[in-house]
Amino acid sequence: MEHDACALAAISDGGKKVVAVNGEKVLLLRKGEDVWAVDARCPHMKLPLSTGKWDGKSIKCRFHGACYSVADGSRTKAPWLLASAGSDTLPTYSVTIRDGRILVGVADGEVARAS
Repeated sequence: MEHDACALAAISDGGKKVVAVNGEKVLLLRKGEDVWAVDARCPHMKLPLSTGKWDGKSIKCRFHGACYSVADGSRTKAPWLLASAGSDTLPTYSVTIRDGRILVGVADGEVARAS
């Protein structure tokens, strides 16, 4: 099911924004007219990704340096601390832009968070 997250105009080009989707925090990342939606917490140790570096392709956790592709959630760089902790994959969610609104696909009953 698609959930209305926010207006596309609410995120500047190259920007990011944490929104609530299905009662959980999701990080939206924008590059041009493209938007990605990922879990707002790093799967490594569940710390916020919103303060991390976003380069248009990946998000880097500022706490331990783990990097994740926003396209598929794959880890592109291991964290420098406790590399074996947490998951190797960042949950990602489908995004549709309709009438200037960002819609995030999260199924009913599915929470937008890493398990």
